[in-house]
Amino acid sequence: MADVLAVRNEYRVENWSALIQECNASGLSNREFCRQHGISEKSFYYWLRKLRHQAAEAAETHLIKLDPTPTVEDMLHIRYHGAELRLPSGVDMDVVAALLRSIQSL
Repeated sequence: MADVLAVRNEYRVENWSALIQECNASGLSNREFCRQHGISEKSFYYWLRKLRHQAAEAAETHLIKLDPTPTVEDMLHIRYHGAELRLPSGVDMDVVAALLRSIQSL
């Protein structure tokens, strides 16, 4: 009996998921979409909430290691004719020189 219920629930999830995606793609309001397809708005919103909840539970949490942000002391500051450029201290100096040459020629 449990297998039958699981299959039925999976079918309903797939069916409602397809209907909700179709509604989103239709450009119609949820109310108008339900009216045109003979769907109860109450059922539509029940399944929308249920599918969103399932998606949130299924989403995995990922931890990302962040590198520390360079402090003001670790930054290269260049001011030229009212413009200011802030670069991390490890920036390639050849690139900085090329950038300054191109700005100077403007």
